[in-house]
Amino acid sequence: MGARGRIVEGLRIAHAADRERFEALLDDRLVGVLQYGPGSAEGARDLRSTVVSPEHGGQGIGTALVREALAETAEEGLDVEATCWFARGYLERHPAGARSTQRPTDEAGREPGEGDA
Repeated sequence: MGARGRIVEGLRIAHAADRERFEALLDDRLVGVLQYGPGSAEGARDLRSTVVSPEHGGQGIGTALVREALAETAEEGLDVEATCWFARGYLERHPAGARSTQRPTDEAGREPGEGDA
């Protein structure tokens, strides 16, 4: 995993791909999970839910889960969607954190090249 995502001493983030989730382990005890699934577009991963045990809340574990999920999703060449409110908030605060499936639009909400035919 390297240094990314390491916020709490002894915290390790593991990708459990067979269960479509990232797991936060503190001294080998499960303390948080970020669940994902396929996105609405091909080649996208949807970050669906981030949960941290109540006794470990506020320690940066959710943030570490989101960071690792974004890093691995980018390494896999996938775009990211976030239906999870926590992951969506992270992306709003750190927009460079991931490739996005959102297409650019003009002020009228039209995609480039879309006209008023």
